[in-house]
Amino acid sequence: MNIDRFIDKKKYMLKYSSILFTTLSVVFILIASVFKYNIINLKKQEIEKNENRIVKLEKNILGEDIYDVISDLLFLSDSFYLYSSDEITYSDIAEQWKFFSNRKKVYDQIRYIDISGNEIIRINYSDKGSYIVNKEELQNKKDRYYFKDSINLKKEQIYISKLDLNIENSKIEQPLKPMMRLSTPVFDNEGHIKGIVILNYYAKYLLDDFRDILQTSVGETYLLDSNGYWIYNKDKYKEWGFMYEQKKHISFKNEYPKEWEYIVENQEGKLNTKDSFYIFSSIIQTDENKKLENADIVFGEGNWIAVSFISRDSKYGILFDNNYFEVFFSIVNNQKMTFLIILIVSIVYSILMTMNKISNEKIKYFSEYDEMTGVLNRRAGLKKLDKEYKEVLSNEGCVSICFIDINGLKDVNDSLGHEGGDELIMTVVSCIKKNIRKCDFIIRMGGDEFLIIFMDINKEKAESIWESINNEYKKINDEENRLYIVSVSHGIEECNFYDNNYIDNIINSADEKMYNEKREIKKGLTIIRKVKE
Repeated sequence: MNIDRFIDKKKYMLKYSSILFTTLSVVFILIASVFKYNIINLKKQEIEKNENRIVKLEKNILGEDIYDVISDLLFLSDSFYLYSSDEITYSDIAEQWKFFSNRKKVYDQIRYIDISGNEIIRINYSDKGSYIVNKEELQNKKDRYYFKDSINLKKEQIYISKLDLNIENSKIEQPLKPMMRLSTPVFDNEGHIKGIVILNYYAKYLLDDFRDILQTSVGETYLLDSNGYWIYNKDKYKEWGFMYEQKKHISFKNEYPKEWEYIVENQEGKLNTKDSFYIFSSIIQTDENKKLENADIVFGEGNWIAVSFISRDSKYGILFDNNYFEVFFSIVNNQKMTFLIILIVSIVYSILMTMNKISNEKIKYFSEYDEMTGVLNRRAGLKKLDKEYKEVLSNEGCVSICFIDINGLKDVNDSLGHEGGDELIMTVVSCIKKNIRKCDFIIRMGGDEFLIIFMDINKEKAESIWESINNEYKKINDEENRLYIVSVSHGIEECNFYDNNYIDNIINSADEKMYNEKREIKKGLTIIRKVKE
C-alpha cells in the first residue's frame, strides 16, 4: 500500500516536474524568440533606414550634380539670345565659353553644332586649361546619336544622353573617361531651330561622389543605367558592359531579370525577394523636373538608378528573411538549454553594461565638450590640438590656428540679457561649423574666445575659409533684423614641420593678431542697434 502510494506520488512528481519544465522551457524559448525577434527587427530597421538614407543621398547629390550641369547648359545657350542677329559673333561666344570652361573644369567639351551637324564652336578642356578649337579641326557630327536625339528638341527641352566611356579614334580612351552629354536647342527670332549647344560632362566627379557616399553601406551599392548595365560595381569587371562586345551580356538586367522588371516599373522603393533585399531610386525623377522652370528633360538613354543590394548569403542577409520561425528555431536549436541560460545572463549583463556605458559616455561628453555650443572645451580641445600638432610634425604637414573673439558680447549681455548673449555665441559657432571641413575642429577657450583648428592647410587657405565664415555674419547683419551686430575678430597663425615652434607660442601669436584686428574693428563699432521708432 505504501509502495503503491509512493509510486503514485512519484508519478505525480514526474508529471508536475515535466509540466513545469515544459512550461519554463516554453517561456524561456518565447522570451528568447521575442528578444531575438526585436533585435532582428530593430537591426533590420536600422540597416534598412541606413541603406535608404544612402540611396536617397546618392539620388539627391547626383541629381543635384546633374541639375547644376543643366543650369550651366541653359546659361550657355542664353549666350545666343543676348544679342540681336546682326550683333552676334561666334568668336565672342567662344571666348565667353572658354572662360566659363576654365572656371568649371568639369566639361571636356562645350560645343555649338548647327542644324547640318557641323561644329561651329568647340571648346576643349585639358590639364593646361581650356582652348578654342581651330576651324580646320571642327568636325561634322550629324551621324552621332546625341546629335540625332537632340536636333528635334523643342525650346527649353534638355536632352540627357547615356553615361558612357569616351571614344577617340574608334577606341575607348585610356585611362577610362566616363562622359555624359547634355544638349538643348537654339532658335532664332522666328522660332526656327539654328543648332544645338552640347556639354560633354566629365562624369568622374559624379562617380567619385557616388563612391564617397556608399562607404557606410552594409550591402553592395550599384549605379545602373536605364538598360540595366552596371556603371558602378565593386567588381570592376562588371562595369561598362555595354561598351565592350565581349561583356554585353554582363548586366544587372540579365543576372536579376525579375528584380530589374520590378525596379524599372517603379521610380523608387524596396524589394524583398527570397534571395536578396533591394532599396532603389532613380537619380532623376519626372516629378522633380519642377526644379528647372520651363525646362523639360528628355532622356536618350539617360537617367540612372542607385540600388542597395543585400544578399541572403551576406552577414546581414538573414535579417531580411521573412521566415522568422525558422530563424529563431535554428538559433534556439543550436544553443539548446545553454542558449537559454546564456541569454538570461546576457540580458542582465547587457542592460547593466548599457546603462553603465550611457552613464560613462554622458560624463565623458560633459568633461570634453562645452555644454552650450557643443564644441570642445579648453582642456579637451588643447589636448586634441597637442596630439594633432605632434602628428603634423611627424608627417611634415601644417596646421593653421585661428584665434577668434566675439566683439561686444558684454554689451549684448548688458543690453539684451544673457539670452541675447547666448544667441550671439551660438550664432557665431553655428556659422563656423557650417563652413569648416570635417577634419577641422573648434575649441572654446573662454566666454567669448574660441580657437578654430584648420588641419593640413596653410594660413592663406584658412583665411579663405574665414572669409566664408565672415560673409555668413555679414549676411545675418544685412538680412536679419537683430537688435545687435554680429562682429568677430580673428587672427590666424600657421605652424608646420619646418617652424618647429611651440604650440603655445603659435596660439599667442594668433591671439596677438586677433587683438590687433579687434582694436581696428572696435573703432566706431556700435554693437547694439538703435531701435527705430
